[in-house]
Amino acid sequence: MRSVQLWLVLVLLAAINALAVVALLLLRRHGPRGGWFAEPQHAAGAFTVTGTIFAVLVGFVFLLAFNSYSDARGSARDEARAAASLFHVAERFPAPSRDTLQSDIVCYARAVVGLEWPAMADDRSSPEVDRREARLSRDFDAVDPTGQVQADAMLSWFDDADLLREARQERLAEASRFIPTTIWVLLLIAGATVIGFTLIISDPRERRGGQIAMVVAVTTAVGAGLLIVNFLDRPYGTHVGAIEPAPMEAALAGIHRDLLAHERPDIVACTALEAPRADG
Repeated sequence: MRSVQLWLVLVLLAAINALAVVALLLLRRHGPRGGWFAEPQHAAGAFTVTGTIFAVLVGFVFLLAFNSYSDARGSARDEARAAASLFHVAERFPAPSRDTLQSDIVCYARAVVGLEWPAMADDRSSPEVDRREARLSRDFDAVDPTGQVQADAMLSWFDDADLLREARQERLAEASRFIPTTIWVLLLIAGATVIGFTLIISDPRERRGGQIAMVVAVTTAVGAGLLIVNFLDRPYGTHVGAIEPAPMEAALAGIHRDLLAHERPDIVACTALEAPRADG
């Protein structure tokens, strides 16, 4: 799927360039000798201003989209770190509560990886993760701490649980497209204007190869810029470079090693990528 998506990007760039070159050749064939402007320097000046404005617009939107993409990656890391921390904090509670809480954490993490991550590609959350988060909170409320160590663990738990909840909400918030449709329409119009200006300053007296190279360079730069912004505006999905649940998977791997080391792998009441069992 990812390789297909990459090829689609390349084909799209090639198609845009092909259309631009065909339009250039038609304009050269039917255009006046000397070009469409009596003073080419005036056209060059207008093209410079138009191109600069487009570059500034794309750069500004790119920066906003990149920040959103970076925030999505940071939220995924924070959520995984909070889940791992909660698992270790649960070690300080009595065995029955410890096993229940650690099982809840593992099931929550597995639901995030197996259910919610694919759902975020369609700008959706997973009701199963909601249920697992609520169960984790409910099971923690049933813990009856004794002693200073468990009292300190309760305070640590509150901090990590808040981080887990906030990180998930931020992750889900970044799943939706950040750039409004209106901005996309304006960017496309501005990009088409830049390419169109490149075409109308064509001159039949100029070498064909040189003008084709100029048009291809401008069209590729405009198309690539818009495609990069579109990529950053879709942080989750199946395309190349989409954010993967690697931090949560790494946290689960560490938890699994810890459970094996303590010979307690049977405490988890859910499978890796399926909905929990009826008794879970």
